[in-house]
Amino acid sequence: MSDRVDGGEEGQLAASSATLEPTPNYGVLEECIGYNLRIAYAFASQLFAQDFDGQDLAPIQFAALEFIAHNPDLSQRQIAAHIGTTPTVLVKPLERLESMGLVTRTRSVEDRRRSRVRLTEEGGAFLNQARPRILQVEDRLTANLSKDEREMLLRLVRKLLEVR
Repeated sequence: MSDRVDGGEEGQLAASSATLEPTPNYGVLEECIGYNLRIAYAFASQLFAQDFDGQDLAPIQFAALEFIAHNPDLSQRQIAAHIGTTPTVLVKPLERLESMGLVTRTRSVEDRRRSRVRLTEEGGAFLNQARPRILQVEDRLTANLSKDEREMLLRLVRKLLEVR
């Protein structure tokens, strides 16, 4: 291996391979869609955290707010099922949204064991401010994709979810 950078000025040295960490071997993980989706989600969550720093909003809370805005008066169990989590996991995020005054929970008349969740006026205003920022996060996440690639990726991920 040459220590000179191809096409560079004479005498410019490339980083020695001894000083670089070796490229890790991920084995079968490189071919695992679930693993790669998890890594992509972790990256998306980092971007979300950067854009919403100090807002005390997590991706699951945004998902819940957006879903509730379009589907008021559903139960926590129904919301959880539709946004891809469990009712138990959704408890704390909904409690936080309620304490922030963004949602209300009221007992169902049909079944007193269930609560119906609805966006408050403040929740609607908050969501209207958050949506453009979410779209910016999505733009950063997919910055190296063309519009067609982005649409294809979304179609393929949705197709994967059809089996659940």
